Amino acid sequence: MHFVIPLLLSPFPIWSQKVRNVPEAFKAIDTSPTTVHIKNTLVVPTENGHFQGIQVMETQGRKKLLVSGSSLHQSYILQMDMESQKTDTLITLMKEPFRHAGGIQVSNGYLAVGIEDNFKKTSAKACIYNYGNGNLYKSIPDVIIDRTGEAKRPTSGATGLLKLGEGYLMVVANWDSRIWDFYAVEPESGKYRLLKSFDAPKDWASYQSINLIMDEKDIFAIGFYAEMKTGCADLIYVSSINQFEPQMEKIATKLFTCTNGVDFIGAAGLEVDYGEKLHIWATQKNASEDIAINIFSQK
Repeated sequence: MHFVIPLLLSPFPIWSQKVRNVPEAFKAIDTSPTTVHIKNTLVVPTENGHFQGIQVMETQGRKKLLVSGSSLHQSYILQMDMESQKTDTLITLMKEPFRHAGGIQVSNGYLAVGIEDNFKKTSAKACIYNYGNGNLYKSIPDVIIDRTGEAKRPTSGATGLLKLGEGYLMVVANWDSRIWDFYAVEPESGKYRLLKSFDAPKDWASYQSINLIMDEKDIFAIGFYAEMKTGCADLIYVSSINQFEPQMEKIATKLFTCTNGVDFIGAAGLEVDYGEKLHIWATQKNASEDIAINIFSQK
């Protein structure tokens, strides 16, 4: 099945995931971070869970961080305000058994997040929320992809979302990111269809988060993970833009020096700043009164 995608010829929108050359941008990211500290005044559920994914978005002219998390009884998004450097909202997405919200990605007004039963590992919901109209804050998904099956196969530990033409490309990776499912999604109508499934090679990492990004010609994924407290990111060539046919070739790896307790197992994710520079954001694994954020920026 082919997914024909029209070329995007319009100027770079704010919070797009398009840079002029993805491999060059990835290569140019500084491996040492700047650090921001967020004051947390909210009660964040921590039992049997931790932070899972992080993304940057803008609402009402203010830059926000969204951090997904898992716990014993609920999945959630913790929202942080970058201007005040404080947490401002805790959003309960779903309650048990769908207690585990994994790696996330925002794209043009929507948030993609996989929410799974991480105990039985036999069911999950890959969801897209519109944060522009408030559906995220109401915990109302615009799209729900119900996934069921044998243990670990239908889980949704990492999700990526990329605006392409009139629709979106979504990737959902299962337990330890062993299988990647690509979907064509239309959030406004709630429609979706499975395009391709990809079995990851045995030597690929167990990615905590997977984000999609593109340039003028091609689509790429960045997979985030940690080894011995070192933050790691793999750049993976996915497909050309003109016709979606996954090639799935790992083409580069970078190691990042995390500070202040930041851990890529906690949460990591990409941001493209006004169609110009690529940044990687990461935070610590567990909530505390002071939440450290590392930002790795393209030189």
